[in-house]
Amino acid sequence: MLPTSLKSKVQRTLTKGGFRKSISSKSRVKGLSNQSAGFKFEKLWDDYYLFYTSGNMAFRGMPTEEKDKHTEKMYKFLIDQGLEQYIEITELRNQKAILLKPE
Repeated sequence: MLPTSLKSKVQRTLTKGGFRKSISSKSRVKGLSNQSAGFKFEKLWDDYYLFYTSGNMAFRGMPTEEKDKHTEKMYKFLIDQGLEQYIEITELRNQKAILLKPE
């Protein structure tokens, strides 16, 4: 499975499962954007990572433990959906993240 198709499959699975994607919107301040709380993908080198972000709006004071709890909930949900061979829980920037492992 290609990395981008796995990313799309994981995103569809999470949105159908009731998880919300982090959404970016314009800010009144030039050069800044607002981020909502939800799951987010980040590409580092050739790997895609999935994690929960608190955004910079209403939930920006959310502690790392709370974000880790949401990430673990997403991980367990993806395991229940049969994607255990394509994902692995790891750490990214002092926060738990899900590594997508395409075959």
